[in-house]
Amino acid sequence: MSIDARGTRYEYSEVPSTIPVVLVHGVGLDQSIWEAMLDDITGRSTLTYDLLGHGETTEPLDAQNFQPFVAQLHELLKELGISEIVLAGFSLGGQVAKHFASTHPKAVRALVLVSTTYQRTDEERAAMVLRLQQAKDGDQQGLEAQALQRFFNPEFLAANPAVERQITSRLRNNDPAKFLESYELLSNAEDHPVDYGAFSMPALILTGNGDPGSTPRMANEMARAMPNAEARIIKGAKHLGIIEEHLRFSEAISAFMTETGL
Repeated sequence: MSIDARGTRYEYSEVPSTIPVVLVHGVGLDQSIWEAMLDDITGRSTLTYDLLGHGETTEPLDAQNFQPFVAQLHELLKELGISEIVLAGFSLGGQVAKHFASTHPKAVRALVLVSTTYQRTDEERAAMVLRLQQAKDGDQQGLEAQALQRFFNPEFLAANPAVERQITSRLRNNDPAKFLESYELLSNAEDHPVDYGAFSMPALILTGNGDPGSTPRMANEMARAMPNAEARIIKGAKHLGIIEEHLRFSEAISAFMTETGL
């Protein structure tokens, strides 16, 4: 694990003559959620890092917009001397990826948005607001239980107790104030729009058919809003399908990059 001048914790594995795949994690989690997929992605440079206020990156977001996250990634890439990337973001990381691609389109050769919300309905936004209030009220036990239900199928958790311990430990060890900053921003993502029609790079939109928060409807509509995007729905996956069904997500991303000549 390395640390940049800003204090961002990251892991960079370089394979010469390849465009790095940058993987951005979700809210309340850290870069370790990509471990299974990193084992699947071979022959390519990869970069993971802890977002502001997450994991071992101690600097807070300290704002209710996505620009600090965008600046964080931009500074990390600049320090590493990386000029072009394939950018993949999960959940909150997908929102970060969208805003980064909007701000630095020439740096993003291809965009992958995994389990990322798009134009939530009033009912979907209300459900998110309820979870945000639950976090503000300090109902950690309730949040953990609901998160595990959204993240994984019960059969997977029963067969993989180490994964449950990993995710639960990460949620419990979050700094409450830093977590709330990012969780509130995520809950209000629709208030920070991007111009989907301006994304000219190839894009892949992925979600699980069992994801209650980032639904197939969202993925398909988001892909249609972009000029060069496709949506793929992973059967049997819930929100953290990148762990439970990591091979299927990895295969979809690898096929996408091969198809686009990357």
